[in-house]
Amino acid sequence: MNQYGTRALEHWRRYAPDRVAALDSPEAFFTDLGAEIAGEVSDLSARLENNPALLLEMRRSSRQDYLREAAVKMTARRIAEEVVMNQLAWVHNPSLPLDQAREEWEQTRPADENLIAWAERAQDSPYPTFSTAELEDKATEWALPTEFLEELLAAEVPRQYMEANAEVLAEAATIRFLREVR
Repeated sequence: MNQYGTRALEHWRRYAPDRVAALDSPEAFFTDLGAEIAGEVSDLSARLENNPALLLEMRRSSRQDYLREAAVKMTARRIAEEVVMNQLAWVHNPSLPLDQAREEWEQTRPADENLIAWAERAQDSPYPTFSTAELEDKATEWALPTEFLEELLAAEVPRQYMEANAEVLAEAATIRFLREVR
């Protein structure tokens, strides 16, 4: 059993002991689950390493190529581990599977329209400038790079900018969902 299987087994024993007891062969189940998680983490990590939002954030935070590349790989791996473990291993509420929790969250989360309206109000305002701290707070709240918000504010038509960057918004929504599920 690899590290992911072991972590999942420990977590299930703590939060869902009845589910573990109901398994015919917990060892085999968590060995298979660990292997599946490792594969999913590798796949997602590789995709994230080329994610525009992550690359943009890493470019801003590191000037040296080697350090930037290492930071991108490490960050992508950590995000991938968190996402995959949340999807496949962690048991938050045994009565509500993760896909149903995500569906429920999607129905109650702030719509991307709110971000478009925010950008349009800022553009229409006689004082459209935001402090760095305000932009960083908004970026943290929406799980988006600060540069994304700066470009959104600078866009001639914020809605078109958001539509062109739908992939970045989808990743940010996943990050916000995972924050709330914890």
